[in-house]
Amino acid sequence: MKKSLIALAVLAASGAALAQSSVTVYGRLDASVGSSKVGNVGPALTSNTQLFSNNLTTSRLGFRGTEDLGGGLSALFIIETGFAPDSPVGTTLGDRAAVVGLSGGFGTIKLGRHDTSFDDIRDLMVSSNIWDATNFATTETIVGTGGTATNGVGGLGDYGDRANNQIRYESPSFSGFTFGISHGFGEATKPAKTDVTAFNIRYKAGALDVGYAYQENKNISATLVNTGLEYNTLAAAYNFGAFRVSGGWNQAKRDVAGGVKANTYTVGVNVPVSAFDFSVGYSTGKAKQNGVTLEKGDAFSAGATYALSKRTRLYAAITNGDIENGAGVKQRQRDIYAAGVIHTF
Repeated sequence: MKKSLIALAVLAASGAALAQSSVTVYGRLDASVGSSKVGNVGPALTSNTQLFSNNLTTSRLGFRGTEDLGGGLSALFIIETGFAPDSPVGTTLGDRAAVVGLSGGFGTIKLGRHDTSFDDIRDLMVSSNIWDATNFATTETIVGTGGTATNGVGGLGDYGDRANNQIRYESPSFSGFTFGISHGFGEATKPAKTDVTAFNIRYKAGALDVGYAYQENKNISATLVNTGLEYNTLAAAYNFGAFRVSGGWNQAKRDVAGGVKANTYTVGVNVPVSAFDFSVGYSTGKAKQNGVTLEKGDAFSAGATYALSKRTRLYAAITNGDIENGAGVKQRQRDIYAAGVIHTF
């Protein structure tokens, strides 16, 4: 009898521990049909009718979980992998996130591959749009020839939203204010440096959400040649009820001879009407070196989604953008038209 009671107590304790832990499987799939004309202007630039993946959002499969450690402390993990439904090859497990961490009254600490602290505020800039994938993002980014590059005005690369070997801290809220800092160890052999460091500060109150962030992508070679980039962004969003607005300023700069600095401005509006969401966005940017304009460009996007259910949406969207040199001659362009379906689980 005594042994039976002990066994029951062990089972009860085990059940309590399991009840305090949770694991969630989640994901998204986005596929569409349309046409694209993207890349460097010239004879090689032609329209291509195709089946797309990830036009409005990035397809992914993820696992996340928490464990209650007691005393207000919790353990957490995230494993998230992106893929392309039209041709799912070359997938790397955890390419979007591979994180283990702790959370409590002090905030949250995450270790592994994850979004940088800068990315939170950059995402806020376009949060009122119905899309969050690269193809239709209303920013200055123009995909290069063959989709191999993502250079904006001035030929400066985009910020890089994730970092390997990263430690990231997210603070609790202090009367609406939060802050975060992240550092990705480049682990390059000295004297080379390839670290990624970012921080943000954010304020949320009711319908208002505003924040600032900075990120430095170090890229110092073994011969001490510095081709690193620095980014600043200021973003805000406001929910008016009948519609939502977001926008902001983003700056990318490289300290080469004379310095290259690109400033871009973005605004987006989302209007929900019954099962529909209508969205438009516009961005414009200019890059200068020694006070002289190197390149300038703009982009416009518009689209709509229709909710068939809480998990499934139909969509149609367009985006048009181009970048010109200082003399006004078009250098790169991005024209995409597509209609598709998104399922979230």
